[in-house]
Amino acid sequence: MGLFSTLGIGTRGLFAAQLGMDVAGQNISNADVEGYSRKRLNMTADYRYDGKFGQMGFGVDVVNIDRLRDAMIDQQIRRQNKEVGFYEEIDYALEQIENIFTEPSDTGVMHFVDQFFDSWENLANNPSDISARTMVKANAVIMNDVFHNLSAEMRDLRLNTNDKIARHVDRINEISKKVHNLNSEIGIVEIGQQNANDSRDQRDQLLKELAKIIDIDTIENEQGQVTVTTAGNILVSPAEFRQLETTTATFTRTDGTSDVDVGIRFADSKTTFIPVSGAIRGLMECRDTLIPEYESRLDSLATGLVEKVNTNHVQGYNLLGYSGVYFFNPETTGASDINISASIRADVQNIAAATGGAANMGSQIVVPAGSGQLDFGNAPQQFSKTLGRFFNSATDPISERARNIINGSVVVTAGATTLQEGADYHIDYASGTIQMLHGGYDGQAIAIDFQYRSGDFAGPGDNANAIAIAELRHQLTMAPDPIGNDTNTFTQYYSAMIGQLGLERNEASASLETREFLIQQYETHQDSISGVSLDEEMAEIIKYQHTFSAAARVITTTGHMLEVLMNM
Repeated sequence: MGLFSTLGIGTRGLFAAQLGMDVAGQNISNADVEGYSRKRLNMTADYRYDGKFGQMGFGVDVVNIDRLRDAMIDQQIRRQNKEVGFYEEIDYALEQIENIFTEPSDTGVMHFVDQFFDSWENLANNPSDISARTMVKANAVIMNDVFHNLSAEMRDLRLNTNDKIARHVDRINEISKKVHNLNSEIGIVEIGQQNANDSRDQRDQLLKELAKIIDIDTIENEQGQVTVTTAGNILVSPAEFRQLETTTATFTRTDGTSDVDVGIRFADSKTTFIPVSGAIRGLMECRDTLIPEYESRLDSLATGLVEKVNTNHVQGYNLLGYSGVYFFNPETTGASDINISASIRADVQNIAAATGGAANMGSQIVVPAGSGQLDFGNAPQQFSKTLGRFFNSATDPISERARNIINGSVVVTAGATTLQEGADYHIDYASGTIQMLHGGYDGQAIAIDFQYRSGDFAGPGDNANAIAIAELRHQLTMAPDPIGNDTNTFTQYYSAMIGQLGLERNEASASLETREFLIQQYETHQDSISGVSLDEEMAEIIKYQHTFSAAARVITTTGHMLEVLMNM
C-alpha cells in the first residue's frame, strides 16, 4: 500500500459521494411524481490482499442503485383495484338511474300518474264536460311523454356503457404495448445484473391502471420481465403482446326498435374475451343486467296501467253511446311506446265515463251454404245485416239487436276462409250492423263470431266508469304472487322499485368504499417504504456533502505528500 493507493481511496470516495448526491437529488426531484419509488445507493467496502497485513481497505465500492418497494403490496393493490373498477361502474350506473327517475320529486313519473288519475276523479264530477275530458287526455299525453323520456334516457345510459367499453379496450391495448416495451428495457438492463428502477416504476404504474380495467395476474421471470394473464388468457409476455378488438351485435327490442351490444375478442384468434372483474366487467353487468332490470320494471308499470285502464274503459260507454273503445293503444309493449289510442286522440267524446255491461258471446250465420247468391236487400254485390244477440239462421227472425260489439272481437269466415275487416266487410260497432263489401262467396256459409256488451247506456251524466278507473290507483294491480293474485298498487310497486334502487346503490357504495379504504391502507404502507421524505433526503445531501469534502481533503493531502516525496 502506498500513496497512490491512498489517492485511489480518495477518488473512490469522491465518486461515491457524487453518486449519492445524484440519487438524493433524483429522489427530491420526483418526490411528487405518482408511482415513483425512492432510490437508495448500495455501497460496500472494497479491499485488497496485502502480504504483510492481510486484507487492506481499498476505499468504497458502489454496488448498485436499488429502489425501495414492496412487490407484495403492489400485488394486493392490484387485487383490490379490479374490485374498485367493478364497483365504481356499478355505483355510477345506479347513481345515474337515480338521477333519471328523480324520486321523490314533482318531475318523477308517479307525480304524473297521480295527475292522470286525478283528472279521472275530476271527470267523474262532471262526466259530460268536454273540458274535463280534454284534461284526462292532456294528462295522459303528459304521462306518456314522461314514460317515453325515462325509457329514452335509460337506453342512452345503456348505449354509453358500450362507448365506455370501447374506450377501455383501446386503453388496454395501449397499456399492453407499453408494458411489452418496458419488459424489453428491463430485460436488457437487468441481464447485466443491474436494476431497471425507473422502468419498473413505470411498469408497476401501468399494471395498477390495467388491474382496474380488467382482472390480471402477473408472473415475473429471472430477467425481471412479467407475463400478464387475464381470465386464463395471456395478454402480455416477454415475447409479445396481444391486441383486443370490439365486436357489435344488433338485436331487436320488444317495441320493434333495434339496439347494439359491444363485445370484446382477441384480434389474433377471434376468441371472445369476457373479463371476470374490473371496470369492463362492471360495465357489462350494468348493460346486460342492471339497466335492463329497471327498464323492465318501468315497462311493467306502463303496461300495467295500459291493461288495467283499458280493461275498464272498453266496458264503459262513451258520449256517443257505445263501448268497446280502448283508452290506451292496446299494442303497447312498455314505457317506450305507451300512447293513447287513435280513438281518444281523435275525439275526447270517446272517453268512456259511463258504466258498461258484461261481455257476452254471440254468433250468427248470415248466408247458409247453397243459397245460390248473396242476395240481401236485392244487392248481390253488397248487403248489410243487423246482428242479433243470439244465434239465428238467415231464415229466423232477429230476436234482439246486438249493440256495442267489442272492437277486435269480430271474426268473419266464408267457408274455411277468414275475411278481413275493411277489405271484405265493415262493422258498425255501436249499431251492431255488418256490411259485406263485395260478393264472391256464393255457395259458402258466412259465419260471424263476436262479443258484445250487455246493458244499456245510462246517458252522458253517468260517471260510474270514470269512478272505477280513478279507483284503480288504490287497487292491487301489480306484482302478482305465485298464484296470480296482484299484491301492489301502482304507487306501491313503483315505490318498491325506487326503494330497491336505493338499497342497491347503498350496497354498491359501501362495497366501493370498503375496497377504496383497503387500497388506501396498502398505499399508505407502500408510501412508508417507497415514498420520498424531503427531510431524509436533505440529511443524505448533508452527509454526502461532508463525505465529498473529506474525500477531497484526502486527495489534497495525499497530493501534498506526493509532492514532498517527489522533491526529496
